[in-house]
Amino acid sequence: MRDKLAKREFAKLKRFIQKRHPGAYTIERLDKSYAVVDGNGISIVDPELLLPPARTVRKAWEYAKYTNWFSNMIRKSNNAFDESKVYTDKGWKE
Repeated sequence: MRDKLAKREFAKLKRFIQKRHPGAYTIERLDKSYAVVDGNGISIVDPELLLPPARTVRKAWEYAKYTNWFSNMIRKSNNAFDESKVYTDKGWKE
């Protein structure tokens, strides 16, 4: 039962990433760690996040989901603090 649940959760995680990055798949690197790349072979995980190497395939997909979540939060924050939305003492900036 527990194994079935874990497989279902992994499938859900994989669908989440593949919906946002069509053709995403797992690769094994030379140092025996794993990474998830998009359909063009470009890593989904942002190297600026300094995540440790994924030692399992599942961990690689979890890192990809975390990176996707983090990038979305940054984009939302940048949109919220857009210069055109800043209120000054002279009124709204246009």
